[in-house]
Amino acid sequence: MKKMIMLVLALSLATVLAACGDDSASDKNADKNNDKKSEETAQPAKKEVEITDKEKVDNDKVVTKINGQEIKGKKYNASYAQTKMLMSQYGQDVSDLKNVKKQALNVIVQQELLKQDAKEKGIEVSEKEVQKEFETIKKNKADQLAAVLEKLHLTEASYKKQLAFEITLSKYMKQEIKATEVSDKEVQAYYDKLKEQSKDIPKLDEMKKQIKGQLEQQKQQKQLQAKIEKLKKNAEIKHMI
Repeated sequence: MKKMIMLVLALSLATVLAACGDDSASDKNADKNNDKKSEETAQPAKKEVEITDKEKVDNDKVVTKINGQEIKGKKYNASYAQTKMLMSQYGQDVSDLKNVKKQALNVIVQQELLKQDAKEKGIEVSEKEVQKEFETIKKNKADQLAAVLEKLHLTEASYKKQLAFEITLSKYMKQEIKATEVSDKEVQAYYDKLKEQSKDIPKLDEMKKQIKGQLEQQKQQKQLQAKIEKLKKNAEIKHMI
């Protein structure tokens, strides 16, 4: 199973939108990779993930308390639906509803702890920032945005709340996560593994920048995961469902 930090990052909808269509890919290799990813994700997308009434809770029901902060059913239901869909897309078993609920609560806890720690660190996101980002996304990726909102059963208002978390997380990582360095040796080792899996890959020089960026991101995610685990140890968390 993928680490839950992957779901925390995936649940930032800008990441979901980016997966729907990356306009920044300009070179042929990036286009090929995007086409390959599209092929890989096309099949899971065809399988509709259903959320039954049994899986939902009342909107006003308190489902968990995180350091005294009450999280109610309305937020849980949205998180649950998104978590189940994303787990399905990652190839994880969603027939075990108890596990889906557990993972949805994990996502809520991680997001809330990050938001609380960001606030303590003085990181703020204004409504103006959120609205500006929203308008940019709406202008550049209107079709993808509409599709994502429909698939995740989100309104524009609820989307903006998650967009606020996306921006908060971005600021948090810039301030709290140390810059990572990737050596040529690490890049070479990663490339060699790829070559073992498939000989039909571009030369190292063509993939070096892409591999380096991916390895840097992995190291940053490990740092973020470590921070979340530390926050969890010091947090008071009580689930009611």
